[in-house]
Order: sequence, then C-alpha cells, then structure tokens
Amino acid sequence: MEPSQGAATAESPQETVAKIEQKALRLSALLREIDNHPIELAAPTQSQLDDVLELLGCRIAATRALLHRPSGLVTGAESAA
Repeated sequence: MEPSQGAATAESPQETVAKIEQKALRLSALLREIDNHPIELAAPTQSQLDDVLELLGCRIAATRALLHRPSGLVTGAESAA
C-alpha cells in the first residue's frame, strides 16, 4: 500500500488482511500461469523470485497471527521481551 492511501483512510486489520490475501491469490494465479507456460530464468533471477515468495508467505502468516492476537497490537515492551 502506498503511504498516501494509508493516510487517507484508516482500515481495520481485517480489511488489511483481506487485501493482502486478495493480492496473494492474484500472485498465485500468475504463478500457476507461469507453471503452465514455463520460461527459462537465470539462476540468480529464480533465486530472487523464490526469496520474494518466501517473504510474502511469511508476511501473510505474520499478519494473520497479529490479527488473531487477543491483546491487539504489539507494543515496544512486548517486542523487546
């Protein structure tokens, strides 16, 4: 999300997760298309793509975990512990 969008409207955590999941579904569809019509990628490019996909998966999992935390947002004291 661009900073100007975040400042204009305050979204609920559920809306944020829904947008992330929607983008993840679109990315998944694109990856299926690539699987159906493979192209040769240089080894460094393939490695970078794998890294991006792994980070995306981690971010989605972390966002879902934070959304379902009973205490709400993480504070500085909690993250330091």
